[in-house]
Amino acid sequence: MGKDMPALAFLGRVNREESSVIKRVLTKGLGVTLGLSLIAVGAAGQAQAADPGISKDKVVIGTTTPLTGIASPGYKDVSAAAKAYFDYVNANGGINGRQIEFVIKDDQYNPAATVTATNELINQNKVFSLFGALGTANRLAVEETLKAQNVPDVFINSGSSVFDNPSKYPGVFPFFPSYLVEAKVMASYIQSTAELKDLKRCLFYQEGEFGENAGAGFAAAGMTFAAQTSYTTAQLVSRNLAPQVTTLKAAGCQLVVFFGVTSATGLLLGTSAALKFQPKWMVTSVGSEPSIIGGLLAQSKLDGKALMNGMYTPSFLTPITDVGNPYVSLMKPIVEGAGLPWNFYTYYGVNSAYVFAQALKAAGPNLSRKALINALQTQSASFKSAANVPMRITDKSHQGLLGYWMGQYDSAGTLVRQTKGILIAGNSTTSGKVINATFKPAKAPAKLLP
Repeated sequence: MGKDMPALAFLGRVNREESSVIKRVLTKGLGVTLGLSLIAVGAAGQAQAADPGISKDKVVIGTTTPLTGIASPGYKDVSAAAKAYFDYVNANGGINGRQIEFVIKDDQYNPAATVTATNELINQNKVFSLFGALGTANRLAVEETLKAQNVPDVFINSGSSVFDNPSKYPGVFPFFPSYLVEAKVMASYIQSTAELKDLKRCLFYQEGEFGENAGAGFAAAGMTFAAQTSYTTAQLVSRNLAPQVTTLKAAGCQLVVFFGVTSATGLLLGTSAALKFQPKWMVTSVGSEPSIIGGLLAQSKLDGKALMNGMYTPSFLTPITDVGNPYVSLMKPIVEGAGLPWNFYTYYGVNSAYVFAQALKAAGPNLSRKALINALQTQSASFKSAANVPMRITDKSHQGLLGYWMGQYDSAGTLVRQTKGILIAGNSTTSGKVINATFKPAKAPAKLLP
């Protein structure tokens, strides 16, 4: 990654102007003391130079996400909804006098494309921070570059627990609970639910950090599986999961736990229907939006709601169908007013953008990357959100949200809550047990502004 050349040019100009001023002062006989004072003032001015992407009336942030390609169904809606919220904030005066410019780059869920797009965001768009960038392998491909350039990577859309590591990734902040936490919660729920605990269970996952993180969570919970299988993104492109489904069927799996992207969930359900395999399903929160899956299955003239009926899915947000909830009632019009569908991904996009806006405001009018990181690490406990679980961000832990409640889809495609409280895993490591807890989100503000 190249250096920030405009910043270096600015500093060079300051040094030349400083030398010229000192020379004139000394020529006029005002003394060495005054010359040294000017040097000190110049050095202080250099130290206070603004970070890239900040002006008096604007802050530039950016993201990389799959607008096209195999993972785009559903996921492309996240950044669009976030932009709708930032546009809403801008129309209401911005944050501390600044408008938010949000630059969205398509990386097609391809880490190589993520590297190119991230370079453009840093070197061409001069972003102040990244926000909501998506994909575990994609984030791993660029985090060292972002660290070297001191660019914060806030509320990444990855559930890998590897990013909860402030000493290694000081500028990286996860938002939703990690896949490791999710697997712990799933295991706890399975082990304590009469309908599930005695079923022959199997695991199906996307290869790479996504699936490996889930596997580590189940191992931490002491859960084993009668059979395991996995898929690659290349198999998703070829739309062929028949070998994996055949393996699961032959093993006699009665409960299949699935960790994969939404398009893979749709393909899994369609393939299973064709092969007459009908186990109980438990699917990751980031891969189970009924409107998206229903649209994918409709191409094969299958009823998505019928195939998802009875599916278990953890969630961390107030149910999307709870239109009487103040957060839902405030967020839904922002999404639909931008011409976007109201689904889990747009809901999540608006919510995470709202929390990010609170962090920008908390960083203060003298905005800097250091101030943003400090605000996240010291004030996040007070940030409002539609999340039904607490958030932990400190200088020692960047875990993000801490847990889930368990839901089950009914025949209408509504996720019906199954747990009275929430299931919290205290950390994103292979240690620590899941506990039952209660949490009451803070009251939503009247206009949903930071």
